Amino acid sequence: MLTIRLGLAPTLLLWMITAIAQDDLSGKWMLRLDSDEPAPVFGELELVHTANGWIGYVEGGPAEVSVDGNNLEIKIDSRDLAGFVFFRNLRGSLVAGELNGTYTTHGQAKTLPPGGSWTGVRKPDKKPRAEPRPFDISGIWQPGPGIDFRKYSMDLTDAGQKWLDGYLFHYDQPNVRCVSPGIIAMVAWGGYPMEVLETKNRLTFLYEVENSVRRVFMDGKAAHKYMPPSAMGYSTGYWDGATLVIKTSLLSANVRDFRGEPTSDRAQMIERYTLSENGSALNLVVELHDPMYYRRPAVRRRQWVRNPEARIFPYECDPDSFFRQMYDEDKLDMYFKRWEKRL
Repeated sequence: MLTIRLGLAPTLLLWMITAIAQDDLSGKWMLRLDSDEPAPVFGELELVHTANGWIGYVEGGPAEVSVDGNNLEIKIDSRDLAGFVFFRNLRGSLVAGELNGTYTTHGQAKTLPPGGSWTGVRKPDKKPRAEPRPFDISGIWQPGPGIDFRKYSMDLTDAGQKWLDGYLFHYDQPNVRCVSPGIIAMVAWGGYPMEVLETKNRLTFLYEVENSVRRVFMDGKAAHKYMPPSAMGYSTGYWDGATLVIKTSLLSANVRDFRGEPTSDRAQMIERYTLSENGSALNLVVELHDPMYYRRPAVRRRQWVRNPEARIFPYECDPDSFFRQMYDEDKLDMYFKRWEKRL
């Protein structure tokens, strides 16, 4: 308990009250943004108070933060579905242990999402693993409303930033030449339907994108000692209460999404799937842990809707179209000289 002695100079008393308020802002918060969009946007905010001022992170990426007592403003860079950057400006206050305020949007996006209201509550402490309470995840799931910030910049290491600075999307992105972008990018995009099959001690994910198949071993089965890294990696899962947790390692170097942020062969992906109360929506929080390229885990959020009538179609990709263009533009030599980008 903090006791403030009466008789302190007013300026000192004001400083102490301000410091207490600022300390209350420090830590991790779960944000919810509400607007006229079909679904709220969710994300994790971390506020760090240093000797040089405040530092903010949203979904693992840097965000501008200014604090005045219990009032704060947060500027978050995001991108629309076409890849254009825009910003969300959140203004609010800490009242009774909860953040509340309004936000506006501005930037280069052709169609800016609307502004609205936002709230922030303390992220609960991590609890011990709960008794398994599995739900039926089998069936066909189609993409649901966007619930992700689509945070644009991440907290990259020097190596990660160097890679990104030298990245040319049209030449270096794996999928433009019909090479798999890997499971991390597939999960992050969330733009295609998938089907989940459940058998004894295993879940099998069938993705429309790249016609990819993924096996998740639910019995803790370890990878074979000779199993090489791959675009899909090696996945094991378990139930933490009613949350399906999947951990994927043995990943080959690849990219996180179409922006070109890299992932190394030491990366690990952790997914947490939960079912909505009515059982119709599958919510996902995915973390990328890769200390070679990221100082903080990069976070994405996705939602799928159960639809037994949905169909998964063959995924067609013609690599000749990519190389034909390189040939026609006399850029094949340039392309092959960028061999270090061929992850």
